[in-house]
Amino acid sequence: MRKHCTVSWYALCNTVVVVGLFMLAFTLFALPGTMTAEAAEGPKGPVEITVGTGAGGTPDIIMRRVAKILGDEKLVEQPIVIQNRTGGSWMVAVNWVLSKKGGYDNLMGIAAPVFTTPIVQGLKNAYDQLVPISVFVQGDLMLLAQPDSPFKSLTDFVDAAKKNPRGLKFSGSQTGGTDQMVVGLLERAGGVKFNYIPYDSGSLATASFLGKNVDGLVLALDEAMPLIQSGKVKPLAVLTEKRRTNKELKDFPTAKEQGIDVVFGQFWGLSGAPGMDPALVKWWNDRLLKMTATKAWKDAIDANFQRSDFIDHTKAASYMDNGYKQYLQVLRDLGLAKQ
Repeated sequence: MRKHCTVSWYALCNTVVVVGLFMLAFTLFALPGTMTAEAAEGPKGPVEITVGTGAGGTPDIIMRRVAKILGDEKLVEQPIVIQNRTGGSWMVAVNWVLSKKGGYDNLMGIAAPVFTTPIVQGLKNAYDQLVPISVFVQGDLMLLAQPDSPFKSLTDFVDAAKKNPRGLKFSGSQTGGTDQMVVGLLERAGGVKFNYIPYDSGSLATASFLGKNVDGLVLALDEAMPLIQSGKVKPLAVLTEKRRTNKELKDFPTAKEQGIDVVFGQFWGLSGAPGMDPALVKWWNDRLLKMTATKAWKDAIDANFQRSDFIDHTKAASYMDNGYKQYLQVLRDLGLAKQ
């Protein structure tokens, strides 16, 4: 009897151990699936979109538009807050989001400084540490001259620069930013040299131009159009492959039409914190795609002379890689790259 009881006890122990191991394995394997299922339902609380520019900057305006339309159209139930974390040419903002690894409620607005600041400061790239969700806004640029200048075209402007190297001045925002890259491309395409004067912000660069301290300015179309309509600037060229078809823009020639091969623009989108669940990435991607189909979004895009070609989460990483490579090459040509 004792022997029989001993055997039964061991059998019972073995059964308990096997069941326990099975339950542990089931839990370990089931956990990721459970997390993914939860992620597919979206964020559980308030969401932050971090941008590295101050209130009123283009990325800030775009992300506030995103937050408003997502909420108004009831595409996202949770409140979305835009956090302006300025400093370090966007690196304060980027490092904040990078510190929120695996976060469900931390998104990063994507703009050119996310790519260019590490290049000019010799830092580790930041854009590829974030999780790309989508790119959904593109902005075209325009070259402008003083309204009372003798230049009737971009060709005239470039010819004058050839006769007076570094004599013509451009104002722009920050060293290595979009403005300076455009000026660098114009120098290379025209075989000329300009005097580029960087300011702490685009608004200060524009103020310097309007004060007639410089000869040239680079602006996004939504910033340029009110100044053109008020006669405060003279349009020289739009930096697109082909002319824009908007009635307000169709009469403005491209740089390429004038024999100056410069095509350059901007793009904006969203990324998540490192380690964001793929199901949550897709959830945000799907909401943003629906947002771009709304009348409110389309009206805002048209009003700001922007475009909204949607680059989804399966292609966003490649799109951003191409943007980075273009920035890197231009900044190397300018002698500003430390990578």
